[in-house]
Amino acid sequence: MKKSILFVINILVLLFLFSSCYKDKAEKLYPSKPISSCDTTNVTYTNSVKAILDVNCVTSGCHDFTSSRGGYSFETHAGSILSIPNNKLINSIKYLNQTPRNMPQTYQLTACEINKIQAWINQGAKN
Repeated sequence: MKKSILFVINILVLLFLFSSCYKDKAEKLYPSKPISSCDTTNVTYTNSVKAILDVNCVTSGCHDFTSSRGGYSFETHAGSILSIPNNKLINSIKYLNQTPRNMPQTYQLTACEINKIQAWINQGAKN
């Protein structure tokens, strides 16, 4: 009788221990942050591109009216579209040039920012 009680107690202890351990998918336990979408439909200079260029090119003092490095000022739509021929703008921001012409020089734009500028160009570089 004593052996059977010990046996049952051991079984219950083992069941308790093993029931607290379980395997689950890490994705369900620790869901990643939702990937924010990058809307590249109907991108215009005013609604998308200007903000990107202002923060990364104009306010740094590189491509404003006073410095206009490389002959480009991105403060206006008219100034910005001058960098589109021969893929100068897109090659620079995609770091396709292995030269100091990669822009911005100290960091690369996010994939979404690059995609928006590429979409803007592909859609006719509308204001």
